[in-house]
Amino acid sequence: MNLSRRSYALIAALVLSLLTLVYLGSRGSRDAAGESVPWPADDPCLKDAPHPSDWDEEEPRLVTLSHGYSSKSPLGGEKHFTIGASINVGRHPLVLHTPLAQRGVSVRFCAPHGKGLMAEAKGLSPKSVEAPAAKDGAIRVTREKPLHFTVELPPSALRNGYSMSDLMASTPPRSNDAADYPVLVLTVSDPGLDAPLVAVSFKPDSTPTAQALGAPARVS
Repeated sequence: MNLSRRSYALIAALVLSLLTLVYLGSRGSRDAAGESVPWPADDPCLKDAPHPSDWDEEEPRLVTLSHGYSSKSPLGGEKHFTIGASINVGRHPLVLHTPLAQRGVSVRFCAPHGKGLMAEAKGLSPKSVEAPAAKDGAIRVTREKPLHFTVELPPSALRNGYSMSDLMASTPPRSNDAADYPVLVLTVSDPGLDAPLVAVSFKPDSTPTAQALGAPARVS
């Protein structure tokens, strides 16, 4: 069957219209799920959180490495929410002393899309410190040998009806966009530090994400 140029043009226009309707429908469903909600620029939960890229190599830097909710035993048992972090330095070594940051660690979790506080605890102490200490308790932190430590978040830190598992969950569920997950803000104070160190697991922008604008998700 031979079709005229006009027929081909009509078919192409029809296909384009159908694709547009499918796109708008899928975007609407993402809007309803909350994925396209921008993160407010004035979110009070993140007001003092630095951007991860803002680091002066003349100063020590706190970095969040991991956080999760699991049992310490492979056989199960009581679960704990553990946060792993490190103190890094640039050109200048840092000398701290044990016990490190006694009652000087604060933890805060902020809900996705500026939905408020999920958990907060102050006055915590590191559970483990991975760094060799001298006889006098001094810990020398260098560029080659950062200080690693862990801290546990107590259940009493939970706020507004959230659970420990909620601190790892995205909104919407199973999202591959970092902006859909809770943000961890970690603060460490110690007599050996000139000022408290603050780290943030992710610093969201106040604009919709690429996926929220209809772009396909990146597969790594």
